[in-house]
Formats: sequence, C-alpha cells, structure tokens
Amino acid sequence: MAIGVKLVSNEEASPEVKQLFEQIEKQMGFIPPTMRAMANKPEYLKLFLEKSRVVMGSGKIDGKTKLFVALTVSILNNCEMCITTYTNKLKEAGVTDEEIVELLSIIDLVGGLNHFNNGLMIKPSEK
Repeated sequence: MAIGVKLVSNEEASPEVKQLFEQIEKQMGFIPPTMRAMANKPEYLKLFLEKSRVVMGSGKIDGKTKLFVALTVSILNNCEMCITTYTNKLKEAGVTDEEIVELLSIIDLVGGLNHFNNGLMIKPSEK
C-alpha cells in the first residue's frame, strides 16, 4: 500500500516495466510494493535496479556484510518494509537469530553512545 501513488499492477505495466518486473520477480520471487510504486517512473525503477546491482553486487565487502549494513540502516531509518526484506535475506543467507540479536545489541550500544555524546556535545579529542 502506498499513500497517494498507485502501485503499478502487472496488467497495467508497459512493456518496459513488464520486462523489469520479470527481472525483479526472477531475482526476488515477487515484486515489492516499493518497486511497483517506482514503476510509475520506469526510468527511475531501471536506475534503482542498476544501482542496487552495482552496490549490492560483488565488491570488496562480502554480500552478508552488505546485508547487515542494509539492515542496520533500515532499522535506524525505521523502514518496516526494508527491515523485513533484509532480515529475510539474511535468514536466507544462513544468519541465525543470535547473530541478528547481536547486530541489534551493537546498534543499541553505539546508538546510545551517539545520543550521549550528541546530547553533551562531546567533541573528539586529538591525541
């Protein structure tokens, strides 16, 4: 569900969007509502998919770490859709409940420390 923006259905999709939807469904097993909303501007959906492929694809940082970072950012931004997506992807990658709780404990520790330092306006000291 999206507020104020139609989610493009398979039936309403242009040929270009249908091709993108097929690519998404092949990769993810379904078409997320976010991408159905993006389909209102096919050029943006195409750009997003390419950016995702480049950023989340092979690189110096392994895929599991990238998913942990993505989940962390999603938690900090309170994005329910992304939290669900990245948690599921991590589970598919073999991550345990214990590892996810460990990640959340790190977010709790560092986030709390950040709030403490920001609240007191503590600046880094030079050595």
